[in-house]
Amino acid sequence: MLVVHWSPVNYSKSILKNGIRKSSNGIYCFPLTGHQAVDKWWMKALKRFRQDGKTYNGFIFRVEERDLPGYLGHFVGATTADEFEKPIRTLEELGQAMRQTVIWRIGESTTGYMNQDPDSPIDYMQLGKAELRKNPDLYRQAWTDAAFMEYIFEDYQLVLSRSIPAKRILRVIPPTGEFGRVLYRQKKQRDLNKAFREGQYY
Repeated sequence: MLVVHWSPVNYSKSILKNGIRKSSNGIYCFPLTGHQAVDKWWMKALKRFRQDGKTYNGFIFRVEERDLPGYLGHFVGATTADEFEKPIRTLEELGQAMRQTVIWRIGESTTGYMNQDPDSPIDYMQLGKAELRKNPDLYRQAWTDAAFMEYIFEDYQLVLSRSIPAKRILRVIPPTGEFGRVLYRQKKQRDLNKAFREGQYY
């Protein structure tokens, strides 16, 4: 699974040299969906929440089993100031958690997103599975729907347990421009600041 970690632009040179260092809770990142608005949601959210005037670059890397255990879910209760469990132990479990999240939302969408009655809770997971039995292609279709993906994952995060060495960083997403204009960085590139300033994206 490819994920993106957002960090202030002025940290980019250090990250590409030394890697992404975990906080006390781990490394906060977001699963890539392929939809620009969704994949950049946290970049915009960080600017809005922190209001520090900083811009952010996204550092893409592939999750490996050694990065786990991890947490996948809503950010409430799982910030850098919180204590929370990381129940995901394997890549298989991570994939299952992603799939279950999408299926749960598919089930929820069949009810018109109405609020649950505490006295008679709705089993959205079973509703989602029922929809997939009727239309097995629905899961794939959900991933191609940018609006639906944003509804599912807009305030979700993945928190990993290990620092990520610089050699595992695959791409850098600039704070502006089209999503496809990513920075493919070679490890021995010396003049990163000049590249960022002149927009030498390749």
